[in-house]
Amino acid sequence: MAVLGRDMTFGLFFLNSVAPWKTDAEELRNGLDQIKAADELGFHSAWIAEHNARAYGVVSSTAVYLAAAAAVTKNIKLGSAVTRLPLHHPLQLAEDMALVDIVSDGRLYLGVGKGYDKLEFDAYNEDFEERHEKYLESLDILTTALQNGTVNYFGKFYDIKNIPVYPRPVQSPRPPIFVMVSGNDASMISAAKKGHSFVLGGIKNDDTKHKISLYREYALASGLSQEYVEQAVARSGKLLFCYVAETTEQAQEEYRQGLEWYMSERDNRPTFGVISRERNVDYDAFLQSENALIGSPEKVIKDIERYKAETGLNNIILWMNIGGQHQENVLKSMELFSSKVMPHFANQAVSVLS
Repeated sequence: MAVLGRDMTFGLFFLNSVAPWKTDAEELRNGLDQIKAADELGFHSAWIAEHNARAYGVVSSTAVYLAAAAAVTKNIKLGSAVTRLPLHHPLQLAEDMALVDIVSDGRLYLGVGKGYDKLEFDAYNEDFEERHEKYLESLDILTTALQNGTVNYFGKFYDIKNIPVYPRPVQSPRPPIFVMVSGNDASMISAAKKGHSFVLGGIKNDDTKHKISLYREYALASGLSQEYVEQAVARSGKLLFCYVAETTEQAQEEYRQGLEWYMSERDNRPTFGVISRERNVDYDAFLQSENALIGSPEKVIKDIERYKAETGLNNIILWMNIGGQHQENVLKSMELFSSKVMPHFANQAVSVLS
């Protein structure tokens, strides 16, 4: 039996979509205000997505936005979800993220991925078909740069000879690295072997439990200690749609506009197991998904209880501001979640079979 901490933790996910009713500046400023409020309300983490050439995600550099978030917060962990490694030079990314770790006083969570949108690669004249190989090289270099301070590396894409990396991050031996995992077991196994944490998206609860079991198996087999593995799992989370209002009917109605605009705008990938590539979405069916926590505080508590029982995962990353939701609604949802939902899960150990 493994015990994952005493309290469940709750983070927020930010895609920063510019819907027709918002400007770029308004959405980005709204996002920073939400992160500031999240810090004051006791949310554990804020996760920033990175995209380019797409109206549904206008933060092209997670490091820049995270640094701005660090300036207006004190306690909340600040994560990238994710930084697309093939679109950055790994040494410069290490330097930028070390700066974020310093200005946030050691609050950086570094989430990484390979990218999935060919348009975003084409915009920067980067080879989309090489992204997997480039991601693997970049992750090795990034990890070494943050942890060791000097990089020697020779690969297909990078030839780095004895280069020191400054500044040095606050966290030791380095900020935690998180790998985005969806349907592929191989991604989870790779993260486990390297001792990285993970962020899950687009999978059901039974697959979540399966992947966590895989993670423990391969991480322990790689020589990592039981304590280290449990800490890595406890940091990890799953991304879920979430919105809270006084009544379930109100929550479902208020969440609908932003979600439906986002669904119509994002046509390049199925979304977290509830939105198909063909965009044929039944909103009522979406609301029934186990990946959607939309309703009154009482309903959301019940949904989280089911999630906790079925997965054993201690952390949830909540997507409240999907599709440029109206600012007053997002802040109200955050406040209700903080005051009515979070206290229910305080001082509860999460125990699951190893």
